[in-house]
Amino acid sequence: MIELRCLGTLHGVLDGDVLEIKCHRRICGHKPGVVVLHRFNLHTGEMETRRYKDPPLGRRSNANGIGNEQPGVRSA
Repeated sequence: MIELRCLGTLHGVLDGDVLEIKCHRRICGHKPGVVVLHRFNLHTGEMETRRYKDPPLGRRSNANGIGNEQPGVRSA
């Protein structure tokens, strides 16, 4: 597997004969909380699009991306 990147950004991944690129276009399904990956077969030119739920980031999520939110109610 080869990562295609500049100093700050991963632009794609080459794994055998498949090139995988992250897309940020709304027309492809990108929105907050959704990751869109286009996978291109380098031999056939065929494209497959996959959409995944983006794990939450921030102080309320642990290393597994699962939030440990505290209840919004506090005692008097």
